[in-house]
Amino acid sequence: MPLHPSSVRSNHLTLFGAAATLLALASGCQAPTSQNLERLERGYVYYCDGAGGGSPLSNWGGGVRQGLLSAGYAGGGEMYPWQTGLGVGADQVGSAEYKRGKARALATRIVDYQRREPAAPITMIGLSAGTVIAVFALEELPSDVMVQTVVLLSSSLSSTHDLSSALRHVRGKIYIFTSDRDTVLLFALPLTGTADRAVGTNATMGVEGAQLPAGATAATRREYAARIVEVAWNPEFERYGDFGGHTDSVKPHFVQNFVAPLVMTRAATAPMPAAVAMVDNPDYARWASFEPGAWSLFEGEQVASGVHQMMRLKATLVSRNADMLVVQREFTTVRGAETSSLLSRRYHVPARIAPQNHPITHPASHQVDLPAQALRIGNRDHSCNGHRVSNDATFPEWGSNVRAEIYSNPEIPGGLAKIDLSCQMKGRPVQFVGRVIDYGAKP
Repeated sequence: MPLHPSSVRSNHLTLFGAAATLLALASGCQAPTSQNLERLERGYVYYCDGAGGGSPLSNWGGGVRQGLLSAGYAGGGEMYPWQTGLGVGADQVGSAEYKRGKARALATRIVDYQRREPAAPITMIGLSAGTVIAVFALEELPSDVMVQTVVLLSSSLSSTHDLSSALRHVRGKIYIFTSDRDTVLLFALPLTGTADRAVGTNATMGVEGAQLPAGATAATRREYAARIVEVAWNPEFERYGDFGGHTDSVKPHFVQNFVAPLVMTRAATAPMPAAVAMVDNPDYARWASFEPGAWSLFEGEQVASGVHQMMRLKATLVSRNADMLVVQREFTTVRGAETSSLLSRRYHVPARIAPQNHPITHPASHQVDLPAQALRIGNRDHSCNGHRVSNDATFPEWGSNVRAEIYSNPEIPGGLAKIDLSCQMKGRPVQFVGRVIDYGAKP
């Protein structure tokens, strides 16, 4: 028996179709149990598979499903079938009108679910051409309907597609996973064009990330900087089965460790106030007086779940304007005289943030001034002001139960001279103790 949109309680039960059930139902005809209904109340994932997928016999959703379940995801979900049934090529080159029609039907399902479970967080995950359906569906939602989190994997949506309309329906963030090793997007896609049928470009979000639309206003720039997070492929991912290939990001172990935490954060289960007074971002302020190219080099020890690792972190200011700045962070491990590159990422830092998004500006933050310290950096001493911060809330970049002692000096790019930070990241205790050993700047 097929599932019908008019029966939401039975319709929204399985994760990625009746053939791959999350809720241990033998078929879609069974009545929902109390345990199943509890899952619906905890949240829901809409997964849009890639071109050529989406059916019980051919799909990449199994890895997403397994990864979410292995991470302990407790909500419901489904794989939304948008494909033509004629194969990869037909799905990829299907018209924008066809895809918008499928997206409107998905938007209707999302509205139906949210009307019945208004407190439950909704997540949208798309793979390749499925990311187009996810974004188009967001654009079709009524003004009062919001989803919590959006994850775009190996997206074949054009990089210049304006995400402003989609962002108006996202309470949290849009995470875009990119890879410069994706041979499908780099070499095969130019033969077919982007899945949204953009004219004059083969650049995709799965490789290039989201580019600001031409003539973007200051408000659009702020929105992109604050709400879009690009997660670039790096060699660390290989340990989880992601070698940068087109479908590597839906492998179970990778989903469990890098995608599921975005779906299962505490923030994703709490409603966001309708309006929040924005405040100055302390992370932006610490870089604001420096020109691009300014850098600082930290050295210290990280302890994660009892494992000690000597590390260096170089932070470099890439760009800066009145609305946001971009900082490149390069992590290396240190073993005696040897260093090994671990991770390099770019971070968008908006000038203004909601106060609850940072341990220092959070209303419940407890802060105490500490005596100044003289720290020798390079070949001279620096007088550094001390500050202690503690906060039990959860933050996307800082984790939860944050405890930090920070010493700062305005001559240092990024401001920080010494830090002793402890927190909980993905349920694991993490501590980092380090100090700046060198820097270069033009104030």
